[in-house]
Amino acid sequence: MNVSLPSIQSSLGADTVESQFVISGYSIVYALLLVFSGRSGDRYGRRRVLVFGTLGFTAASLFCGVAASMEMLIAARVVQGLSPPCCSPQVMSTIQAALKEPAKTRLLSYYAAIGGLSAAVGQLLGGVIVWADLGGLGWRLIFLINLPLGVMAALGIRAWVPETRADDPDSTDIGGTLLFGAAILGLLIPLSVGRQAGWPAWAWALCVGSAAAFVALRFYESRIEISGRAPLIPPSLLAISTMRRGLLVLGSGFLVFGGYLFAFALAMQEGNSMSALESGMSMAPMALGQFLSAMRAPQIIKRYGIRSIQIGGLAQATGIAAVMLPVILFWPYSEFYHVAADMFLIGIGNGLYVPSTYRTILSTIPDRKIGLGSGLITTVQQSALAVGVAALGAVFMGISASASMGTGFLGVGTIFLAVALSYTVLGARVADRREGLRGSARESDRIDGIERMQP
Repeated sequence: MNVSLPSIQSSLGADTVESQFVISGYSIVYALLLVFSGRSGDRYGRRRVLVFGTLGFTAASLFCGVAASMEMLIAARVVQGLSPPCCSPQVMSTIQAALKEPAKTRLLSYYAAIGGLSAAVGQLLGGVIVWADLGGLGWRLIFLINLPLGVMAALGIRAWVPETRADDPDSTDIGGTLLFGAAILGLLIPLSVGRQAGWPAWAWALCVGSAAAFVALRFYESRIEISGRAPLIPPSLLAISTMRRGLLVLGSGFLVFGGYLFAFALAMQEGNSMSALESGMSMAPMALGQFLSAMRAPQIIKRYGIRSIQIGGLAQATGIAAVMLPVILFWPYSEFYHVAADMFLIGIGNGLYVPSTYRTILSTIPDRKIGLGSGLITTVQQSALAVGVAALGAVFMGISASASMGTGFLGVGTIFLAVALSYTVLGARVADRREGLRGSARESDRIDGIERMQP
C-alpha cells in the first residue's frame, strides 16, 4: 500500500494529509475490532466469521479500486479495515482447536512463514502493478486483483476449513472498544491535520478529550474485570512490569516503523523521483529480511535469551543509519540499490526484536490469560502503526515544507534510529530479573510460529 501512495495522490489530486488517513484509517479500525472479532468467532463459529471477513475484504477492495476521490478511497479503506480482524484470529484459533501436536506447531510455522514471504512479494508486486499500468488501471489494480483471489479463498475456506467454536466464549467489551476508539481518534485527527490547520482550538480540544477518554477507559476496564468479564485492556495484565515494559518497546517500535514506511515511500518517489517499481524493489528486501530473521528467531532467542532484543535493535539501528547515508550523499539522486541491502538489515532487526519481546511478555502471563494478553499486544501494535503514520507523518511534512523531502525523511529516520538504539542499550531491562526468555519454555512451544507474524 505504501508503494502506491504517490501514484494515488497524483491520480486523485490529494495531499499528504489525506494519504495518512488511507493508511491510519485502515490500521485503527483493524486495531479496534481485532479482539471483538476474535471473540465473535469463538461465539458464532470461526469458519463463518472467516468467510464473512474474506468476502467483506473482497467487496471493500472493489470500492477502493473504483474510488473517484480521495474521500471515497479513505471511506473504502476504513470499511476494508473491518474485515482483516475477522480473519487472523480465526485462522490461529482454528489451528489451535482443530489440530494436535506436532501438526499444530508445524502449521503455525507455515502460516507465519507464508505471511512473512507474502509481505516481501507484496511490496515488489505492488510496485510492478503500478509501474506496468495494465489496462490504464495503475494503482487501482492493487485493489481489484483481490476480487478473484478473495472469491477463491472464500470457496476454499468453505470446502476445507472445519467449523469450530469455543465452549465458553468470553463476553465482548463493547464499551471498552468505544472508549479506546474515541481516545485514539482524538489523538489521530489533530496529529494528522493540526499542523496544516494551524492548530486551532478544536484540535487542542480533541487532544484533551483523548486524554480524558484514556482515563475513563482505565476506570471502566477495572470495573469490567472486577465483575468477572473479559476487558479489552485488562488492568491486571498492565500491573505486570514486564508487560508494561514490553508493550512500551513494541508500541514505540511499531509507531516509528509505521511512520518510517510512510515517509520512505513519499520521499523516495516524490522527492527523489524513484518509480513505483524501484520503490517496491527497495522495500521488498526489508520484508524478506524480516521473514528470514523471524524463521531463525527461536534458535537465536534460545541461545541469547533476553539480549535478542538488543541484537535486533542493533541490526535495526545499523540498517537505518545506512539508509540515511545515501540520502545525505546523493539526494535527490539516490537509487534503489543504494538502500536495498540496508533495508534488508532493518528487516533482520525487526524480525528479531519483535518475537523476542513477544515471548518475554507472554512468559509472564498466567495460562488462563494468554488469549487476553495476545489480543492486547496486537491491539497496541496496530494502534501504534496508525498513530505513527499520523505523528511522524506530521514531522515529515513539517520539515519538508521548510526544507526538502530528503531532510524530512532524515528527520523521521533520526527518530527511528533513536528508538532502535534505545532497544540496543535498554532491551535487556524489558523483563524483570526474576523472569526472562531462558525461563519461558512454558510458552515457547505454544506460541512458536505465532510471534513471527508482523501486522
